Amino acid sequence: MPAEDPLIHPVQLGPLTLRNNLILAAMHKRTHLAFRLLARRFGAALAHTEMATPEDLLGTYVRHKGGDLLASTPQDRPLSVQILPESPGPLAEAVALVLERGVADAIDLNFACPSKRVAGSGRGASFLQEPEKAVPLVETAVRTSRLPVTVKLRHGWTDSADHRERAMELARGAVAAGAAGITLHARSARQAYHGKADWGVIREWAELLPVPVFGSGDLRSPEAVLAMLRETRCAGASLARGAVGAPWIFRQVIELAQTGAYVPVTLEERARAFMQHYEGLVAQHGPAVGLRMICQIGRMYTRGLRGAAEARVAIQEARSREDLEQVLDRWFKPEG
Repeated sequence: MPAEDPLIHPVQLGPLTLRNNLILAAMHKRTHLAFRLLARRFGAALAHTEMATPEDLLGTYVRHKGGDLLASTPQDRPLSVQILPESPGPLAEAVALVLERGVADAIDLNFACPSKRVAGSGRGASFLQEPEKAVPLVETAVRTSRLPVTVKLRHGWTDSADHRERAMELARGAVAAGAAGITLHARSARQAYHGKADWGVIREWAELLPVPVFGSGDLRSPEAVLAMLRETRCAGASLARGAVGAPWIFRQVIELAQTGAYVPVTLEERARAFMQHYEGLVAQHGPAVGLRMICQIGRMYTRGLRGAAEARVAIQEARSREDLEQVLDRWFKPEG
């Protein structure tokens, strides 16, 4: 009897070969360069920039100041730039800019964001209700880009059968337009991030679509990632909130798949990742902004710590590098 296919394996997205099938999803104010580099060190094969509109990318602030959404390094590859389009013209200009900058290996179009600000403005998940308006955007990106174009979707605006069919219509149209892969967050737009993800839909899409389908939703532990891959047999996993404050989850998923167990993160490793994250933010944004950002994000590194509530407060109240080092010395070191 042939051995079961490995759950962790390389994936092909058009001409782009990923060394494994674990990717870091785009997250607003989360997937900046510093965090992408951390995820890569722990095994993520592909990372996405923060979601940006074409207008964001074309703005002079984005191109020339410290807040550059396309800031990258040679170690930050392969990189996918996630764009939140509304109309073909600005999208084509933004894709051309990405190509000009030479920092990306793929373009990802977001038709999944459910926020009122985004969907209410006719972007993101709003296209799930009107697939015929989304497909021309995929065609534009494919025509403009020499890089593979992927698409992120949800399984419907609501859970109704009609809305699920419209989402599948969009997915099929995107593939026909040249999309090299699909990421499916297995919730409806109305669910946002609440309730349980429906992995059964990921399995259905993986069986029906002729391109790699990456599953997303409720992937907050190594066990959950492998369970989703095993149940759905989809091409790979797209990790979002489960990786925030825990970039080592990528390493643990790989270890669990290969050996049946994984090494728990040590306090020393957790502290080192925290400081690498902080130092990366400072390098890109400067000491003041870097400190402010880690004070907002750093609390996620306290999950599971002894005295986590106190540690979170101390991180948020930190006013200097020395304050952060005191937090690590108190809460991120073994007792004794």
